[in-house]
Amino acid sequence: MSSKQCPSCGAPIEITNRFAKVLVCQYCDTHSTIQDDGLDAIGKFAKMADFPSYLSLNDTGTLLGKPFKAVGRIRYKYDGGHYDEWFLDYDGGNAWLTEDEGTLALFTDLYEEVDMDEAREARAGQIIMVGDKKVMVKERGDAEVEGCEGELFFYEEPGTEITYIDGVSDGKKVSIEFSDDEIEFFIGRPLMKRDVQIEGR
Repeated sequence: MSSKQCPSCGAPIEITNRFAKVLVCQYCDTHSTIQDDGLDAIGKFAKMADFPSYLSLNDTGTLLGKPFKAVGRIRYKYDGGHYDEWFLDYDGGNAWLTEDEGTLALFTDLYEEVDMDEAREARAGQIIMVGDKKVMVKERGDAEVEGCEGELFFYEEPGTEITYIDGVSDGKKVSIEFSDDEIEFFIGRPLMKRDVQIEGR
């Protein structure tokens, strides 16, 4: 844990996740990159609308029997609604939990340096290669970053448009997200709500 000061409002902020790269001030909603010597402001954005969510920021508990803490969230909106992507401190490492209309999935493997040229042109029903992994594309769509909160491992400014792909590889759930600047490739598994035990509930 390290203590920083918001470059916009001056509020003291405790950073709890050592892997976090971006922080959203809980007092003034300024988004900042985390530097060794402090915080570097990116900009100030509107707070996310308070829609019901299975998790809340700073929730702790167990997930598949292992301890977790919800340290940050990015919300995406698309034509059919919105989905949340939670950044978790999970059993001493990183994980991402997606929540889409009550459906949960846990992603523990993130691949940032793989060849994703085929993914950019992929369509539902295709089989593509992502790095050395064969992926069956189940769904492809477009979304927009609606907002962020807490501590984040990767970051896109609110308003950024992204393309997402949901698929399957070797029996595991796959999620790919890309914008003009960033590409993320996650592998994980679907969850039942009983797999997530939240303290105090």
